[in-house]
Amino acid sequence: MPLSSAPVFHESSDQTAVHAVALDELESPIIKLAADYWRSLRNGRRFPARKDLHPRDISGILRDMTLVKIIDGGADYEYRIVGDAQAQAYSVPLQGRRISELCVTAPWFSHIATNVYEHVRRSGEPLAMRGRIGREFPQAKFVYHESVFLPLGASEDAVDHLLIVSTNVFNAFSKDKTSRST
Repeated sequence: MPLSSAPVFHESSDQTAVHAVALDELESPIIKLAADYWRSLRNGRRFPARKDLHPRDISGILRDMTLVKIIDGGADYEYRIVGDAQAQAYSVPLQGRRISELCVTAPWFSHIATNVYEHVRRSGEPLAMRGRIGREFPQAKFVYHESVFLPLGASEDAVDHLLIVSTNVFNAFSKDKTSRST
């Protein structure tokens, strides 16, 4: 089902249900564009380098992207670029911050982000996901998303950045997800 016709989640849909999908199964045009761009930069390599990204080439996804720098082989992660749509999707300011800082102010976010980032860093493989976000993530301002996490690295031995692109369906039924009834 295309994201443009994603189901409307009612107040009883309060459980998170996210699953991995293959890159060839992506539905959002923005996410497909990001995955295709990443593939085009590989040029036979396992993954492209950060220096290969050029903003003019990806102007159509800049609002929806996040660039994360991997610090000390995964000891921490730093948000280098956070697009406007991504900044609006969370009640957590990310630009210029590290996951280690977010553990205190947004443990729900830092826990999930760290697990996903570590998976992509260790595997060196892209990861695409989609699904609904429930009340377990009270500060998220969206109820459905499709996201892709794309590894970047100067050598094929190590991932040093993550290019993340997400499209979100914002919460239409409640301004405060914590106030939903069960």
